[in-house]
Amino acid sequence: MSHIIAIASGKGGVGKTLLTATLAVALARRNRSVLAVDADMGLRNLDLLFGSQDDVLFDIFDVMKKRCKASEAIIPLEEGIDFLAASQKKTWEKVDPRTFQYTVEKLSSNYDYTLIDCPPGRDKSFKYATALGDRIFFVVEPTWTSLRDTGRVMQFCNKHKNFAYDIIFNNVYKDKPGYLSVDTMIDSLVPETVGGVLPHDEVIHAAAQEGMIADIPPTNPFYAALAETVKYLETQEEPLREEWESLLPTGEGIFFAPDRSAALFETDKAAAATDTGKHPLSVRRRMRQSLSWRRSRR
Repeated sequence: MSHIIAIASGKGGVGKTLLTATLAVALARRNRSVLAVDADMGLRNLDLLFGSQDDVLFDIFDVMKKRCKASEAIIPLEEGIDFLAASQKKTWEKVDPRTFQYTVEKLSSNYDYTLIDCPPGRDKSFKYATALGDRIFFVVEPTWTSLRDTGRVMQFCNKHKNFAYDIIFNNVYKDKPGYLSVDTMIDSLVPETVGGVLPHDEVIHAAAQEGMIADIPPTNPFYAALAETVKYLETQEEPLREEWESLLPTGEGIFFAPDRSAALFETDKAAAATDTGKHPLSVRRRMRQSLSWRRSRR
């Protein structure tokens, strides 16, 4: 039975599609079969990162409407990776969510992992796309806007009693002006688990623009850090600091986070945690805090 992972974010442009594509490659390199599904209806981009934009003749909407067989819409990529594109013409308003979920779940039975590249935000399309996920990976960039939006989506999940999510910090520097540190982001979001810390990597970004991410060797710093996320998926052992910290590039100078950040997140953090210590919070405690936040909003 396939392990389904929904890859989502509070806002667009944080590397959600990049993580979907590179995680598929990393899993395939460990001899796992992967189905990568683009669920961003009307705004698909996953085909560009795989370099398969010219190969898309049918998409998941065609499969749902029985306009083609699933085998005609699924595109074999590298060994172990298959790709199913989202519709470029139809948006989620035209998609029946139950049919989408049934289609993905049925196809997933043939793979070890199914990765769903979800639309950003927390509207109905997010709910429909993430409903199948055994886990949700929230991709976060080291900016206050990304942190605030991720905090809102975490609150949304807590409200609906969905605690099966992890945080993936992407595009991270060790210290560079304008980029938040990992410690600052953890203190702000207080996630129960961090599924990975991925460094800023010019080689990966260039390869993504050219649709050649599968050509980058596993010794690349980004893929080396992503290997810890793959390990986390298989063992549930959270990546250790010493495993990812040495892979982070160093920027010039040290970023100073102003004191106003505490006020900025005073409300947003209430549902996630009130303790900024290093120890993760229990699910029961997070549920209590989530309930307390909801009552204070009424």
